[in-house]
Amino acid sequence: MIVAWTLMAALIVLSVLYVMHYLVNKNNAGHDDTLTSFVSARRLEVKEDQGAGRLTEEEAQQLLQDVTSESHYVSQHQQRALTKDTQLARWVLSVMIAGVIIGSVALYQKLGFAPDVKITQQLIEQSATQDDVTEFLSYRVQRYDRAEDWYYLANDQVMAQNFEQAISSYREVLARLDGSSEDAINVQVELAQALFYSQNNQVSPAMITAVDEALAQQPDNAKALGLKGIIEFDAGRYQEAILAWQEAIVNGTDRAERLDLLSGIAAARKQGGITEQMIPSIVTHRLHLQLDLDVRKISANDVFLVYAQVPDQRMPVAIQRIPAAQIQAPIVLTNLDNLMPGQSLADVARVDVVVKRSTNDANDLTLGEVVGYLSSVPSNSDKIFKVNVGL
Repeated sequence: MIVAWTLMAALIVLSVLYVMHYLVNKNNAGHDDTLTSFVSARRLEVKEDQGAGRLTEEEAQQLLQDVTSESHYVSQHQQRALTKDTQLARWVLSVMIAGVIIGSVALYQKLGFAPDVKITQQLIEQSATQDDVTEFLSYRVQRYDRAEDWYYLANDQVMAQNFEQAISSYREVLARLDGSSEDAINVQVELAQALFYSQNNQVSPAMITAVDEALAQQPDNAKALGLKGIIEFDAGRYQEAILAWQEAIVNGTDRAERLDLLSGIAAARKQGGITEQMIPSIVTHRLHLQLDLDVRKISANDVFLVYAQVPDQRMPVAIQRIPAAQIQAPIVLTNLDNLMPGQSLADVARVDVVVKRSTNDANDLTLGEVVGYLSSVPSNSDKIFKVNVGL
């Protein structure tokens, strides 16, 4: 592309020089012809006057010298004006301008931000297809070759279930990151997930290696612990699987992942015949809730705080932050959802449930509007309690 820029610049310079040379030469040719005619006529007059006896030889020689001096002076000080015959110059300028415009547009399409503008417009108009997004991410990788560009491409490939390509992209990310950074560890975990998916949800040696490397760097990584539990379960080591999944629950924050982990623990207990006396459950108290509300009155920017508190106590014993996209899913408050150590659902018999509505950009979500309330419900029950929410 640098060569193309150089050629375009050379085209501009050469065209301008040619046009100026053309105009100046044309102009000088006209002046030179006139001056030559004048000098010749004047010399002829001098010779005729000398021949007729009106001038002596000495006077004639002086006049000829004066004509020569005058011609030199005129040549050096003549006024230069543009010639009117510019047809060829106009054609050269037109070709030059057309070439520069076409070349500039082509280079802008290749080196500029045209793809960025195009995908932004498509996203605004909601007309971008999955292929459009993939094409744009591939373009970003080719242009910038940065870790974040490879990461976005890898995530897109996972969503498209192109797991082999995603594995290659994740490895490109790792090659550009410091192996001890938290970002690199998270990418290592996502690589392990892609390896798992690529084998039709089967454990492979490459997946085991990726998980072990991530846990060696960050032993409390919730996603890596979840994958560790899958590895142990696949190997028939059900106690180890339960312990890994319990650690993942303690260190994790994702509600959906917690439910999956609890289901996995239940399956491991059943498969291995492992009772709670053998491995005590870390979730001893559960409060199942379902919010009853009009979803048409919810915006994407809404966020809800759902918490359990003891009457006359300000600090909740269990709390969860629920984004608008997950508001219709069942909510399970547990003894692990306490804000402060020392008091959780396991330490009280009955609680009040409060639902507050706020926004993602609020500085303090606890100052939101109370939109739902349920009083005096048991802190541990398999029953699903419905909370009426008024919006």
